Amino acid sequence: MALVGLLPVLCHGQTPKGGAATAGQLNLIDPVISQFEDGPPVGNQRVVPGESVFFRFGAAGYKTSDSGRVQLTGHLQVFDSRNVAIMSVDEVAVATTLRDEDKNWKPKLHFQFQIPPIAPPGTYRIHFEATDDQTKQKGTSEATFQVEGRNVPPSDSIVVRNLNFYRNPDEEIPLRVAAYRPGDAVWVKFDVTGYKRGEQNSIDVTYDVAVTDSQGKQVFSQPDAASEKSQAYYAQPWVPGVFSLTLQGNTRPGEYHVSITARDGIGDKSVTATTAFQVGN
Repeated sequence: MALVGLLPVLCHGQTPKGGAATAGQLNLIDPVISQFEDGPPVGNQRVVPGESVFFRFGAAGYKTSDSGRVQLTGHLQVFDSRNVAIMSVDEVAVATTLRDEDKNWKPKLHFQFQIPPIAPPGTYRIHFEATDDQTKQKGTSEATFQVEGRNVPPSDSIVVRNLNFYRNPDEEIPLRVAAYRPGDAVWVKFDVTGYKRGEQNSIDVTYDVAVTDSQGKQVFSQPDAASEKSQAYYAQPWVPGVFSLTLQGNTRPGEYHVSITARDGIGDKSVTATTAFQVGN
């Protein structure tokens, strides 16, 4: 499993690990990203979309009351490489009463979040903070990590990108030469982006598929071949599309054109992209 490594971070008022914090000043220390809860740091590896990430950090300089009471509240929010929040603010609390034998205990605030299944690669940012509920002192810091994966450049209006041919649906690298023979399956992949979003980041994207021969005669058509209508906290940056055509045994050799017409139901716009493939003997 590919996971994430924590890059160097600067915590406001941070003291060295194990050091004593200035009285009355809350400091955030020892941030760690790991594969599982309380696990070791994962080094310089990266996460991929859809993976879960565990994050924890400590605190120093908090108040311990005369009765041994410690009470902290932590918050966390994560932003993608385009500075879009992938989640709402998460909150955790640490509230406990210490005994004499707990004098070396240090509070840890634990979080877990998931990278969206469709998300751009690049540097992601974790904004985290904690408040000492007894003194109202607050500490704030940030950490960054890397996400790898496909990148679909954004657009100001609806557009079809990465329209390519493949031998099978599992291939990630498109064919350099889109050439097939009668009886072959023609796999097509593409991405739609630049659509408008409605309330609660709702999207309404539909696409049609058409195939014409070298004379411009339509040999295949499928209106509303697929659609994506959804809403979520995270604004899905693109909609991936995939479909296949099975060439009949008597398909004539020549050049054929595949057209994708994508429609944005919220923005009330559409766009058509066309690409060609060859059928040989």
